[in-house]
Amino acid sequence: MEAVLGSAFAVLERPRWLLLALAGFLARGGIVVLLIPLVQVPTLAALANLLGPALVGFVFGGVSLGFLVLIGTAVASLAAGLVLGGLAGAAVDLGLVREAAATEDLEGVPGPDRGGPGRAVVVRWLAHLPTLIVIVAGASPLVDAVYQELIHPGDPGVPIFGRIVLRVPAVVGGLLVAWAFGEIIGGLAVRHLAWGSGAVASLARAVASLARPSGLALAVLSEALLVGAVAVGWIALAFSFDGVRVLVRDAAEPWFVALGMVLLSVAWLAALWLLAVAAAWRSTAWTFEVARHLPDGTIVHAGG
Repeated sequence: MEAVLGSAFAVLERPRWLLLALAGFLARGGIVVLLIPLVQVPTLAALANLLGPALVGFVFGGVSLGFLVLIGTAVASLAAGLVLGGLAGAAVDLGLVREAAATEDLEGVPGPDRGGPGRAVVVRWLAHLPTLIVIVAGASPLVDAVYQELIHPGDPGVPIFGRIVLRVPAVVGGLLVAWAFGEIIGGLAVRHLAWGSGAVASLARAVASLARPSGLALAVLSEALLVGAVAVGWIALAFSFDGVRVLVRDAAEPWFVALGMVLLSVAWLAALWLLAVAAAWRSTAWTFEVARHLPDGTIVHAGG
């Protein structure tokens, strides 16, 4: 597939794209992905004390003040992060799209000089409407699963988050699938937007790009590479962090703790590098795929 090989060589020749792609990934929420292995899971008793009163009111039909404060704070923080991170990530994405379109691999293809970060963010949000629908539909079962886990804990050998997932696997699975679909459609739509399509047209053309055999294969391959990079990074970070935590807890020799911190830093940098490679290749490959199948009627010049 031309987009696969061409984008791989383009990324290898331009290491700067790794930093840009990583910055865009982290700004759009990828930083949370890297922090998950470093978060100490609270005990069941701590979760019960924290969430119990709020969940009791919700499950039994009454909405307490504590629950409203909890939800309001979470929603406000999420909204602020989505807006600011989305704008920063969109600006980086559009910069990468324009640089990739200027390579010799796409010689003769008009420049993607339309669209801006604001419109790109809106397009990405529209692409995640299915994700929002899944969240709304699954909110009540998910909250109920958390409540049931707090009052009737499952197998103590399984982490609490894992037990919650096992109670509502369809909700969690649907959310992951909807999120992945939204990310793919959003990424493709931003590229169509940069080549002059309107917001709605860019989403429609993104779906058409994904329906194309080469587009579908590229989407599966790029997502598999990104998920693989995240999984390897998680394993390395979790193992390193757990080792440092044990050393600190057992009051090990200072030089031994320092060595553990060095290894944790190396694992962190390695995880960032893997994500940078996966994100840069995915971004470039999507740009190549869209550029080589530009539909007739696409506005490709600022004055066109």
